[in-house]
Order: sequence, then C-alpha cells, then structure tokens
Amino acid sequence: MEKGQMKKGVLELSVLQVVSGGELYGYEIMKKVTEAFPDISESTVYAILRRLHSDGCTESYTGEVSGGPTRKYYRITAEGRARLEKMHLEWEELLKSLKILGL
Repeated sequence: MEKGQMKKGVLELSVLQVVSGGELYGYEIMKKVTEAFPDISESTVYAILRRLHSDGCTESYTGEVSGGPTRKYYRITAEGRARLEKMHLEWEELLKSLKILGL
C-alpha cells in the first residue's frame, strides 16, 4: 500500500471518529484532526469532510449566527456509524497483524 493511501484511510477514520463525538462545525473538526496530525493541511481535512458528506456518512446544517460568519455543523449518520465501525475493525486487524510481525 502506498504511504499516501494508508494516510488517507487513517485520516478518514480520524475525521469520522471526531464527528462521531457530537455535532461540530467544520473548523472544530479541522483543528482536532490537525492537532493529531500537524503535517496535514487544513484543505486536506476539509476535502475529506466534503467527501464523507457526499458519501452520506455525515449530514450538515447551518447553525445560528454567533456574531461572526455562519457556521456549517456536521453530524454522523447511520451510514457513517456503520463505516466507522467497519474501519475500526479493519484497524484492529491491521494492528494484530503488525503485532504478529513484531512491529
């Protein structure tokens, strides 16, 4: 597997995990992910968020104006929870395999 592909999968898992914790607006999601992965650009996180949204894993709504720009909030859908659960299982299998190899 190419390094970029593995990272893309881990980032998608990470974004879904963050969104599963409750309704957040895009900037909050981006900040949490870039705290864990400081070498990832903001645009990468937003691209993943848009893709997850178009895949039906998240839904969004516009929140109330809070003295600043309108915020777009995201929440995980049932489809997103199913994908997150599948990704968690795949991650656990990968970790088991790496442990067998001594990594």
